[in-house]
Amino acid sequence: MDARSLTASEGSVQAAQPLLERAERADGNSPVSDQALIAAGQGQRELVIFTAPDDAEPVAVGIVGQGELDLVVDPPKRGAGIGAAALRLLLDSPAARAAAPGGSTGPLAWAHGENPAATALLRGAGFEPVRSLFRMALDPARLPAGDADPFAVELPAGFALRTFDAASEAAGDAHPADAHAWVQVNSRAFASHPEQGRVTLEDFALMRAEPWFNPDDLFLVATADTNHTAGFTWVKTLRGEDGIVETELYVIGVDPDFAGTGLGKALLRVTLARMAQHAPQRVTLYVDGDNTRAVGMYESAGFTIDSRSTQWRGPQVSE
Repeated sequence: MDARSLTASEGSVQAAQPLLERAERADGNSPVSDQALIAAGQGQRELVIFTAPDDAEPVAVGIVGQGELDLVVDPPKRGAGIGAAALRLLLDSPAARAAAPGGSTGPLAWAHGENPAATALLRGAGFEPVRSLFRMALDPARLPAGDADPFAVELPAGFALRTFDAASEAAGDAHPADAHAWVQVNSRAFASHPEQGRVTLEDFALMRAEPWFNPDDLFLVATADTNHTAGFTWVKTLRGEDGIVETELYVIGVDPDFAGTGLGKALLRVTLARMAQHAPQRVTLYVDGDNTRAVGMYESAGFTIDSRSTQWRGPQVSE
């Protein structure tokens, strides 16, 4: 299909959601990252709806900005050249031509899961692989017993565990003290991470506004004497219309000042105990493929690599 045959128009996350859900069901992977959707919802990235002649329904969705792009083609419409045509339009857009963070040479794009069609599309457009992301899975039978208590997990000496305090938020405070503490530790724990380390208070507030958010699934650990937040673990629990419950280790982090204390392994045990309370049918997490230390910690808990995603960097986009 020629790019001129597609119509590109500005869209919303709500308008794109049905297509994104169809793609996730077909592919077994989320077609775009949470960060991309949050940025699009905030207007920091442009969400583009693609339609074809004589078809009012979207055939593809693109998100572009902040040096990155995402592209999803509706599963029933694949194989007709829509992806290549939509990618050309995205690369020609002003948002893609804007300077990428860090002076990078071109936009970044993810191929989620092991996706030969996406790989061929990106290679054909001059993209090169630069990063890998593993989805790891755990047999739910390997979780602790369902009556496991996260607060019964033994922490290193001098630390105390609590859940995120949503009371002040419910009273109208958009950025309660625990939100400030979480963002600060997250930014320190993921200082070199291209996405996670950039999460702001506003981003965090949007994440907590997601329908799946449960403050009892977000644990903070602090020093017992000074109440200084030292780490956290966050479980994302999804309950499908089919009754399937999936728990994902959404993110776990430890302030570098407390590295080597055993806090990370203790927080992982807290995570597994909390997951067990949800009686999930699926248990997953995502981790950078080159983070061998984290991969090893998860493997020691019984997780195995379920799928691999690849991030690609495109050629320089001229201004």
